[in-house]
Amino acid sequence: MTKVHVGLGDRAYDIHIGPGLLGRAGALIGEISDRKRMMIVTDENVAALHLTNLQDGLRASGIESDALVLPAGEATKSWPHFERTVEWLLEQKVERKDLVIAFGGGVIGDLTGFAAAALRRGVGFVQIPTSLLAQVDSSVGGKTGINAPHGKNLIGAFHQPKLVLADIDVLGALEPRDFLAGYGEVVKYGLLGDADFFAWLEENGPKLAAGDQE
Repeated sequence: MTKVHVGLGDRAYDIHIGPGLLGRAGALIGEISDRKRMMIVTDENVAALHLTNLQDGLRASGIESDALVLPAGEATKSWPHFERTVEWLLEQKVERKDLVIAFGGGVIGDLTGFAAAALRRGVGFVQIPTSLLAQVDSSVGGKTGINAPHGKNLIGAFHQPKLVLADIDVLGALEPRDFLAGYGEVVKYGLLGDADFFAWLEENGPKLAAGDQE
């Protein structure tokens, strides 16, 4: 496992990257919170594949959880589902010292992060991104929000996560197109000013696309 520290003073957080992190989620979250109940927001596709593993990982450290399962897709990043998410979290009696878990791709991460930012003027949240694009981009940096009829990401807030868990095991469930969309984002980082990294990506791209974790 690799740990990257994001140094933002009082808003600093760690990013854990590696295999098997869903099973260790309870222990890792337990390092930053003593809460024994967590609320998870996810989508139908991710829930079918990975929700049980995450909840088992939380339970292994004595953390119980409840989940809101939303429809998959960009249309979920909208006012109706934002309202549904906030109302559900209020029904669960989420307090400011609680943590909400965003478990999914960029849509779920953005929506849940914005709901956490608005709820009680700011509740902590944990990002557990399940797509490569979300792991390398939207789960980091605190950009949260929803879309509007006038355009994408026009409504939102900057709200940093308390922790990011990027479990690379979940990437094996991605469609090739979705994996390459995330890989394209990584390639941009090389193009922006790191020739050695770009060369490494060019050489190792086929292995990565074939599922070579090393």
